[in-house]
Amino acid sequence: MLRERFAGWLSAARSYRVGLIAARSCGRSIKLRRAGRLQEALETARSGLALLGAPGVRRQGPAEGSVLVGLTMEVEWLAEELGETGASIGDLADAAAYLRTMRQATKGQAGEIRRDWLPYFEARLAHLTRGTNKRQ
Repeated sequence: MLRERFAGWLSAARSYRVGLIAARSCGRSIKLRRAGRLQEALETARSGLALLGAPGVRRQGPAEGSVLVGLTMEVEWLAEELGETGASIGDLADAAAYLRTMRQATKGQAGEIRRDWLPYFEARLAHLTRGTNKRQ
């Protein structure tokens, strides 16, 4: 029993560490975007999402989920600006799922992000999955 608890704690700590590294990618991407280096910003944000896609990362954890939402927002915004493909279906779905865990009445910046981005993520998912279903 103690071994299972330790393994669970260790797994959570590893996931959290990856979340922190991905958060640095998010911050770097924002700085690059503000400096007008949009292509580099997009690549940096995508690399952060790739980190969060590693096995064992708890994408719905508080830290990891917050970074996932931020990076997905960043990729979507930058891809739109550059006329490139946005976030993957998996990233959009997980970001939307994380935002759904927040109460509708959430206040502050988190509430604004939920209100503004949850409908956007859901619409993008619907559009992308409709397109995927047509090809099958």
